[in-house]
Amino acid sequence: MIIKEFERAAVVFHYNKKHNEDTSIPPWVLKVKGESIYVNHFDVMPCVGFSTKETPDNPHTKGSLKVFGKLTIHSNDNKIVGVIE
Repeated sequence: MIIKEFERAAVVFHYNKKHNEDTSIPPWVLKVKGESIYVNHFDVMPCVGFSTKETPDNPHTKGSLKVFGKLTIHSNDNKIVGVIE
């Protein structure tokens, strides 16, 4: 079931360290258009390029990956899944 769809935009993602403390919290954070979305899994389709985003002054995340594509969030077997194409 599709939960939300975004038009093509920059999507920044990083690992959620809180998942190490509580595995009920999804391990990935996707940020798009000012919104943070916590997902259990995501796929980046072939031919979608990426770049790195360094944030050395951020106390939580020192770096992340940035892709440009259409993000779709859906539910699959009680998990939240993202697809970037």
